Amino acid sequence: MPNNTFAAIDIGSSEVSMKIFEVSKKYGIKELDHVRHTIELGSQAYTNGKISHTVVNELCHVLQGFTKKMKEYQVEDYTACATSALREALNNLLILDQIKLTSKLKVSILSNSEQRFLLYKAVALKEPCFNQIIEHGTAIVDVGAGSIQISLFNKGSLITTQNIKLGSLRIREILSTMENQTTNFNNLLEEYIAGDLQTFKDFFLTDFNLRNIIAVGDNINDLLRYRKYIERTTCQTFHSNPKGAMDRSAYHSLYTKLLSMNLSQISNSLQISKEEASLLVPTAMIYYKMFEQTKATTLWSPCVSLTDGLVVDYAEKKQKVKLTHDFTLDILNAARNIARRYHCNQSHTKNVEYLALTLFDNLTKLHGLNNRDRLLLQIAVILHNCGEYINLNSGALNSYHIILSTEIIGLSHTERELLAYLVRFNIGNYPKYEDLNNTFNKDTYIKISKLSAIFRIADAMDKSHKQKFSNISVTYKNRQLNITGTTLEDTTLERGLFEKKAEFFEDVFGIRPQLKQRRS
Repeated sequence: MPNNTFAAIDIGSSEVSMKIFEVSKKYGIKELDHVRHTIELGSQAYTNGKISHTVVNELCHVLQGFTKKMKEYQVEDYTACATSALREALNNLLILDQIKLTSKLKVSILSNSEQRFLLYKAVALKEPCFNQIIEHGTAIVDVGAGSIQISLFNKGSLITTQNIKLGSLRIREILSTMENQTTNFNNLLEEYIAGDLQTFKDFFLTDFNLRNIIAVGDNINDLLRYRKYIERTTCQTFHSNPKGAMDRSAYHSLYTKLLSMNLSQISNSLQISKEEASLLVPTAMIYYKMFEQTKATTLWSPCVSLTDGLVVDYAEKKQKVKLTHDFTLDILNAARNIARRYHCNQSHTKNVEYLALTLFDNLTKLHGLNNRDRLLLQIAVILHNCGEYINLNSGALNSYHIILSTEIIGLSHTERELLAYLVRFNIGNYPKYEDLNNTFNKDTYIKISKLSAIFRIADAMDKSHKQKFSNISVTYKNRQLNITGTTLEDTTLERGLFEKKAEFFEDVFGIRPQLKQRRS
């Protein structure tokens, strides 16, 4: 198999970086070059809501340099992504257009859940002990410039993931005006950080036995470089095991030394700017408070960035690497945990999930959808009743609002909107394309219509919530579609509702399904 040269570009909140990789099936992923440029996009976006023309021009100039570097390495493929700074900037569309005109780069703005998901993929590939670590209570704490993401794993599976707007740059910008009003700015930082982390602890860590912290994020590399600097200059070792992880006491010692230095000393010791140095203390403090507020014993730092996640995602899609961890299962677990939070009927959900996926898998020639669409259908089924927790009479509408307001790890905002509409229009009249006010393009509208037709049929078959049908078989031959299920029970309710839902199915696919009963 030939090697591919791939560039991963990350337009972050405090720097723009690019890594160039060689990707092959035989040797995996090999980093060839890494270039970065410090630029304060986030400080303007978080405080003013937009990024100035001067900074945009600087960004475009840097990206022009990146494209020249890509030509030097004869890069074949690339992915360029922006994160929270551009995500929150009101003028982000204009900025993307300027980038495209000046550097010919097509940049996509990642949702928060997509961004964190890519980082997790990089951690899974780069940390050889990842699967063993998450068998026990583990928090992946991803500290970005704009926010932090805390994801809890146990017994190899994702339990929950939450985003908190406590990023290192955002904290610095919010508290910068108060710095001259106190003699101990670090205490002010600690109080600010501790409040939100305490809320997270109260909601999610009360009954969770946290053992490991996996540290990733924008400034973790600088923190690791600081550790090496202290070890080199003091002959003190902060490793607590042969794999380089730190225990509580080792991290506490490192953190204490960091707080004893001023910005100039940190800047000089690491050969970084004062702006970069000012982000290191809030980052280190977040990990310190995680140790302080939990019983975690070990901090792991696999030293990955978003660019590493981008190349892992690319290599996986090109079938150059194979990840041992099942991230699709993490997405489904996240959805199931949301459903449990709203006390959804798990027996009904499981049955409708079985029915919907059986229909989807047996009708691939009819609908022409892919595995990602199958996953979205499955998540929609899992979450379709969560709105009934709020109001039984407006369950579908409430589910729609819950899905739009809840991050689901690994899904884009557009996919979450698709899910929300799929759940909202599972009952009642299906809207015309014109009624959606250009929320989706026509292809996405057709996709939602196909998924909705399958979903409605599956939901109708368990309207009584008694799981009457089992051993479902689907036959599609000579334009006749028969759905047969085994049951000895009275299915009058299900048959009646099936007939009503079959009408919409026929509108979408041009064929009317028939429900047949197998008695045994």
